[in-house]
Amino acid sequence: MGKILNIHILGIAGVMTAPLAHALINKGHHVTGSDQNEIYPPISDLITDIPINQPLGKIDLVIVGSSYKSFRICVDQFEKIKKLKIPYISATEYIAQNLIKTESILVAGSYGKTTITAALSFLMPESNYFFGGIPVDNTPSLQLSDSPWSIVEADESINGLDTKAKFLYYKTKYVIITSTSWEHKDSYKTATENLNAFKQLIKNIPIDGVLVYNQNDKDIQKLLPYCRAKSLPYTNNVFNTKLIGRHNQENLNAAYTLCHYLNIPFEIQAFSGIKRRLEIIFNKNNILVIDDFAQSANRVKSALEAIKYSYPHRPLKIFFESHASFLQNSSSIADFETIYPLCQEFILSKIIFSKDKNQRISSANWQSIFKEKYKYLPLKSDLETYLKNSIQPNDILVHFSSGGLEGQNILKRVYN
Repeated sequence: MGKILNIHILGIAGVMTAPLAHALINKGHHVTGSDQNEIYPPISDLITDIPINQPLGKIDLVIVGSSYKSFRICVDQFEKIKKLKIPYISATEYIAQNLIKTESILVAGSYGKTTITAALSFLMPESNYFFGGIPVDNTPSLQLSDSPWSIVEADESINGLDTKAKFLYYKTKYVIITSTSWEHKDSYKTATENLNAFKQLIKNIPIDGVLVYNQNDKDIQKLLPYCRAKSLPYTNNVFNTKLIGRHNQENLNAAYTLCHYLNIPFEIQAFSGIKRRLEIIFNKNNILVIDDFAQSANRVKSALEAIKYSYPHRPLKIFFESHASFLQNSSSIADFETIYPLCQEFILSKIIFSKDKNQRISSANWQSIFKEKYKYLPLKSDLETYLKNSIQPNDILVHFSSGGLEGQNILKRVYN
């Protein structure tokens, strides 16, 4: 093992930085960090014993996470670190230098990449790997090993100290692309800029590598001529799996296509997936409770369609916590009209109000979309009582929440 370092991580509670901190401690390094004051499970479980938001001590290296600009303490500490001339590196570049190996697999695209990367890591447990989610079976989501293989969820976003798409920092040999759609509009001003990032990723694949692509993506055919390597569309198998929905069959086909090419056995039945990605948290007395982190209308719709695929004849009731900042404005929820036909009931917990009174969302805005299916329960006691008394056998209750423990704790009290 190399030299033991004192490593400080700015934005330590991110999906990349928290598991990285855990892996560095397992390698013997001393780790501290800074972030927001309120950190919730499952991320908080990874960094429970790490000193956070304390005065800077002796530091050999600083790793700067993508979210560091969001928190005053991280910004202030970064300015001090630069003045003290302490060596620093972005989390993206640290991964590029210390986790990516010669046999490099990158999983890119605007959806599905976490599940695909986790599935490949499950099938290749000795490899170096990283994906942005916590597995249901609580295995690590980031591992540093001596294997010549690496598997990385490769995001197209540009955050923190990054000046280009994260996946363009990583050496690659094998690439899976799930979708080239323009999701990160905070990173790319136009759809063309977004597509150009994927074009560059494909051009980076060496001639002895391979591209596995989703043939249903509307723009992928435009990019295939830039690939020097062999390119393979997804297979179309049906797998025996614990995962819910048609889209997860697609994700497993992506992983299978690459594994088949590499002659890696595809024993996937025991793979349980990722926490809060359509995770079944209660299944008793013919009542099913599913937990998911989705907040945007298109992701909520995709989740509901996946559940309908696996449980076509059971009524869906939604318990929605509108945590995402973009849901604080009334103009942001128009697309939820597409969800109305998919659910029997839409139960909304306490609304977080925007400071902008002109755009501030109200319960009436939500009710105009969900009409007779709408139930607004801002008080925790009322919400708990309603969920306890209204959910009937054969119902599926789907909980959507991107932060905090309030809703999860209510579900535990009602259904445990």
